[in-house]
Amino acid sequence: MGKLLTAFADDNLCVNPALYEGSPAYRKAVAAAEETYEALSKKLNSEEKELFERFADAQQDENCLYQLDVFSRGFRIAVLLLFEVFAAGTDEFMSEKRARE
Repeated sequence: MGKLLTAFADDNLCVNPALYEGSPAYRKAVAAAEETYEALSKKLNSEEKELFERFADAQQDENCLYQLDVFSRGFRIAVLLLFEVFAAGTDEFMSEKRARE
């Protein structure tokens, strides 16, 4: 993959807003995650907390790598669609008079 595309996919081009509030569904999911984390923090001992943190970190890494692949594949499909549009030519969208100009 190209350097620019990799940087874009890795979020190194700062395309995301500095503060993401998300949709109501996103905020609900974040609240549920925080609530679950707090409940687990009260129930788990320090060794169990450490094990759970390692699990959560590994799951986050897996999700990040999967999303990187999904983004890259989607971007490539979009570029292929763009090529297909250009390959069809531009005359089909112009009136006959404009096509000859």
